Amino acid sequence: MLFACSSDLEKIKEIQITTDEAYPVETLQNAKLMYSDSAIVRVILNATQMDRYVGDEPYLEITKGLKVQFFNPSGSKESELTAQYAKIDEEKNLMEAKNTVKVKNVNGDLLETEHLVWNEKTEMVYTEEFVKITTKDEVIYGEGLESNQDFTKYTIKKISGTIMLTHADE
Repeated sequence: MLFACSSDLEKIKEIQITTDEAYPVETLQNAKLMYSDSAIVRVILNATQMDRYVGDEPYLEITKGLKVQFFNPSGSKESELTAQYAKIDEEKNLMEAKNTVKVKNVNGDLLETEHLVWNEKTEMVYTEEFVKITTKDEVIYGEGLESNQDFTKYTIKKISGTIMLTHADE
């Protein structure tokens, strides 16, 4: 029998870094994150499971569904986002949501897409993917969208669908 032993510190560090980046360092079940501004809750994120990864670009990953509620400065709920998957870059304050992404605002307007990015700093959501917006009066389709996070003011790129136009009386 032969045994070999190595004390090469660089190889040990390489193995450790590879391991750290491949597996979560923390896993939370039924997680709830609250984001506040000046002691006022602005966002509540609920996730069935949330995994934290470290490395050169640390991130949180949600693979079993999430719900994000957005609140105005007075504490009233403005909109809600649901998706099956999300990746959160806490350093850049970006969340990328994928797979059956839906955003519903207080007016009942519903946005459906397969990919949406939320920028916490600018309080904007956007996508370059196909979108479907259903309101009480119309259904709008498009490729790409930019919106405030409460989904009350939005711009649709490459728009199509049933659009209701109103004209002012002359």
